[in-house]
Amino acid sequence: MDAEEIAKKYSMNDLRPLAKKYGIPTRCAKKIDIVKSLPPDALAELE
Repeated sequence: MDAEEIAKKYSMNDLRPLAKKYGIPTRCAKKIDIVKSLPPDALAELE
């Protein structure tokens, strides 16, 4: 899946715990920025 497709598919409530797990700041961040910052294994976890 493309980063844009993942951002459209999941809400911020779904992405926030995963970003917190990997140490990505979520304050004042858009969904696409969070998805692009996630490591490949986290993206595989979402898919």
